[in-house]
Amino acid sequence: MSINPQILLSINVPALTSGDAARSSARNTIIQQLASELEQHEFVATWILHDQGLDDVRLLTESISLPQEISLTLSQKNQQAQPALFSRTLSDLQSRSRNLGVRITTLSTNHSIKDRNLRLLVKHRISMVNQHCGIHSGKKSTRVMEPNSLRFGIWEVPAPLQWVKQLTNPVRELVLKSNMHFKTPRAFQHIQIDIQAMLENNISILKIKSLLRALNRTRLRGKIDVTPIRSAATLLRHLQTTNRQYFQAA
Repeated sequence: MSINPQILLSINVPALTSGDAARSSARNTIIQQLASELEQHEFVATWILHDQGLDDVRLLTESISLPQEISLTLSQKNQQAQPALFSRTLSDLQSRSRNLGVRITTLSTNHSIKDRNLRLLVKHRISMVNQHCGIHSGKKSTRVMEPNSLRFGIWEVPAPLQWVKQLTNPVRELVLKSNMHFKTPRAFQHIQIDIQAMLENNISILKIKSLLRALNRTRLRGKIDVTPIRSAATLLRHLQTTNRQYFQAA
């Protein structure tokens, strides 16, 4: 059985800016426009939310009927906490999310999680750890990187190709360059749309729509699959248990 190259699609959503109504309105408009575009192409993406109050979860569920993956961010203080406090934090996060009809399987953070806390992710059914949350995450952007096994059953998400930082090139050219990376034996490409960067750099939503449409055309030709981050865990578990090493080149 051949496996298409996997596009892991994520969207970084900054928390609302207190006292800046214009920026907050622009942010919410982008969210709604992206949600509409994803629904049109039947794309499921991972939305990285920084709002600890979960108001953005409600906004997103109201903006799109096609179920999306929600990844909530964990503060540095919480991820460095002692195991007992870390476990309580995850329990609270999962409980409040479930009350809104959301199950968290991808945890986002800008810092490494201590080894002593990794086992607790298994207990709370977290399978993917995303350490890339927009252009200000402090991580050096890498175009291609394989999912990294943190321990059995838990993987670190590959570093993303952040499109808003490279829009001096035509979107089509970027898509072609991205597809060229699928000549590698293991083919995961993480593409992150960073709403914060769009706001800071005044990036038109039309450019992002062009990207999504180009990805959809490539998908319809059977060259790629476009999935949320959580889908990588399912495929990685399959490859781990069957010891499969290679993907079909795009």
